[in-house]
Amino acid sequence: MDILKSKSEVKERLSKEKIGAIHLLRLQGYGSIKYRCACGQEHDLNGDDVKRLASAKSFKVLLKCQNEYYTMIRIEGFFRKKAISEYGFHESSRENKNKNIST
Repeated sequence: MDILKSKSEVKERLSKEKIGAIHLLRLQGYGSIKYRCACGQEHDLNGDDVKRLASAKSFKVLLKCQNEYYTMIRIEGFFRKKAISEYGFHESSRENKNKNIST
C-alpha cells in the first residue's frame, strides 16, 4: 500500500478515481471484511468504527478510520470478498476538506 504524505499527492491520486456515492457499492451482506488501514491497524470495513465515504470504479471504497486515516481499498472475490488496500493518507494530508468526499 502506498502512503501519501502531501496534499498534492492526495489530490493527484483522488483525481484519477471515478468517485461515486457510497450506496453504489453494497457490502453489508458479506459480514466481516478486514482491511489493512493506512494507520497501520487492521479494521473491519463493516465495523462501527469505520466510515464508508465514497465508492469508485472497479469495486473500490474510500474508508476513514477512527484514527483520522483514509484508505482506498479494492474489493475482490465473488462469494468470498477480500479487501486489497491500495493507498492511504492522514486527515492532515487532505486538501481543504475536499467537497466531493463527505466526512
